[in-house]
Amino acid sequence: MGGSLLSFDKQFLFSLIIQLINTLILFFVLGKLLFKPLTNFMEKRSERIKEQIDFAKSEEEKALKLKEEYEAKLQKIQEEADAILKEAREKALRKEDSIIEEARKESEIIRNRALADIEREKAKVQDEMKKEIIEIASLIAEKFVAESIDEQKQKALIDEAISKMGDVSWNN
Repeated sequence: MGGSLLSFDKQFLFSLIIQLINTLILFFVLGKLLFKPLTNFMEKRSERIKEQIDFAKSEEEKALKLKEEYEAKLQKIQEEADAILKEAREKALRKEDSIIEEARKESEIIRNRALADIEREKAKVQDEMKKEIIEIASLIAEKFVAESIDEQKQKALIDEAISKMGDVSWNN
């Protein structure tokens, strides 16, 4: 053994080369059996994850589109409902106006009938009063003719005729 710091003998070098070859074979075998399938597995997994993310994004876009469509439909439905309510209010107002107008016409007809009835009753009462006055006048005339009356008797007859008339008063 010589004087060098690093002195390698043949057996050591041979052993070192064998170990190096074994290590390379081991890496090669592990690369074929372990690293390559592991890499393939990881790539496939990455692809699946990427596909799932893409699918989720496309589903999210579809959901957003559906949401927008539904919101547009809801807006349209709300507008239709508002239009229907507005139309119903307008119809109700028109109906109310027509009912009020009919009620006014009917009340006017009833009022006119009542006024006509009042006028007929007034004329009837006036006719009856005239008849009673005529009867009273004829009674007074009879009694005047039947008796020769002095002034006191005449006043008594007039008072009697007035009391028979009752409390009837003329309304013109």
